[in-house]
Amino acid sequence: MTDAPPSGRAPIWGVAADARSTLGIAPRSTWARWERDGRLPRSGEGSGFGVDFRADLAQQAEAGLRTLRWTIDWARLEPIEGRWDTGAVDLIGEILRAARHLGIEVWAVLHDGDLPGWFGDDTGGFDDDTGLRRVWPRHVDRVAEAFGDLVSAWIPVLDPFDSARRSHLEGTRPPGRRSEEDFGDHLMALHLASHEALRLLRSGDIPVVCCIDAEPTVAGVRSREPGERAVAVARADRIDRFRYGSWIRTLRDGVVSIPGRAEREIDGLAGGYDVIGFTQRGARTVFADGTDGPHPADTTTAPDGNTPWTEGLGITLRRLADEQLHRPIALLGTGLTAREDPWRVETMQGTGLELRRAVDDGVALTHAFWETAVDGWTPDCGLEVPTGFIDRDRNPRPSAAVIRALADGSGRLTP
Repeated sequence: MTDAPPSGRAPIWGVAADARSTLGIAPRSTWARWERDGRLPRSGEGSGFGVDFRADLAQQAEAGLRTLRWTIDWARLEPIEGRWDTGAVDLIGEILRAARHLGIEVWAVLHDGDLPGWFGDDTGGFDDDTGLRRVWPRHVDRVAEAFGDLVSAWIPVLDPFDSARRSHLEGTRPPGRRSEEDFGDHLMALHLASHEALRLLRSGDIPVVCCIDAEPTVAGVRSREPGERAVAVARADRIDRFRYGSWIRTLRDGVVSIPGRAEREIDGLAGGYDVIGFTQRGARTVFADGTDGPHPADTTTAPDGNTPWTEGLGITLRRLADEQLHRPIALLGTGLTAREDPWRVETMQGTGLELRRAVDDGVALTHAFWETAVDGWTPDCGLEVPTGFIDRDRNPRPSAAVIRALADGSGRLTP
């Protein structure tokens, strides 16, 4: 699965969604209190996947989408420390077995934002050394033992930069902190959590995938002040160093390097991840005063705040290829949250074109995941704005024909 495709071969297409999108927020999750207090929109049962997963997976398989990126929700599995919920264990196992039966490979995410309340709220989560070094490894081992024979790839931590930014810098996700120092510390903790999981999982035969949450960031100016561009460039470079550069140091040198923190060299980390994974949902312009905006400037901002720019995917893919890390690349997530399906069609078409061009240029892109198939929940829009190419009544939109064409590699990208 991790071999690079021959030049000119389209990547394997799949769909992606987190557990909150598909099942709703777990009742004992660190996000549950915010939902109850109205600080996050009601999630209900998410897309209804917990009830309709067999039909949903069959619909995915029929469309030729052979992979699924999905989160094994820790807060649902272990709502009380040391006690796994048998209903959740059974449901997750049934979902994974149903996918396997239909020929769908599941790329399992272990952490993508929320945690069990007893771990994240009561004991400090990853920011506590005991949580990072003892509790988290115990969970990783247990999940691998329970579900490893049904999983085709492991993604230890999804979108670490975005998770730390929203939860510890902007305060828009639990625990709601607004501190540059806390942000850097938590980002370091998430990187270490990913690497700790890698250490445990790499002993098996299942590939382990890192996740770089990429977002091309460019400097912008609003005046003719001579020093404005230099300040904006410095800001953009610093953001890129947090988002992207830290991962390149890890993948090439085996060093965990977060700006403002002491570097840590970890034995076996260089070359440790089997696949270079990344997500990308837009691009951003950063100004000297610290504010930002979309890039390009005329790009429409989606309801969830993302600014889809498909040409940026090609830029990131070639940048990763130029790093010469000598491992396959996977696009772990891109998509559009919007009511306008013609916009979704246009974004899919542009995405498919950019990925195909990159592969034709020799980029070792093996897999691509679209977010999402069925409309689900998002923290920015709840259940109000469509996220998928299939609505919650399981009716395909015109964009479903485009993703089908991408999956079969036909090149027929009109709905």
